[in-house]
Amino acid sequence: MEPEPRGRPARGMVLVELGLFLLVVGLAFTLLSVGLGRIRHEARLEQLASDLQAFAQAFEQARAENGRWPATADEVASRLQGSSWGRGSPFGGAYGWVPPGPAGRPGMITLTAFAPGFPLGLTRADLLALDRRIDDGDLATGRFRTGFNGWPVYLVGEKP
Repeated sequence: MEPEPRGRPARGMVLVELGLFLLVVGLAFTLLSVGLGRIRHEARLEQLASDLQAFAQAFEQARAENGRWPATADEVASRLQGSSWGRGSPFGGAYGWVPPGPAGRPGMITLTAFAPGFPLGLTRADLLALDRRIDDGDLATGRFRTGFNGWPVYLVGEKP
């Protein structure tokens, strides 16, 4: 009969191996959640860009049909029905309509927070990325710009 081997019996993973395994799994989940967060953020930017362009088209069509710009968004409510106009943007805040004014000022679709102390969830980098998608990439020129309190506006009507 052979003697039994000496040493400790096999017990599965040791504490160090288990800790390393948990570290690798945690890191993988962190990287996955960061990647998914970026994808969601990009999708929200794309939705905002699409909304602004669709809203501008609705106001421009109302002008073409009626021969004048709508005084309020209520005048184009049927065109905005089912859109996110009444629910707000994917980044918070509320959409608004400012009809064209004197001296050829174009109409504006505004995106504002309810008060200056309640900011939109958009950074300057977000606004620039959005401007590159739907305009000229410069927040001081073109249709998409920043206005009062740095809130974004989308100019509607004649080219600025």
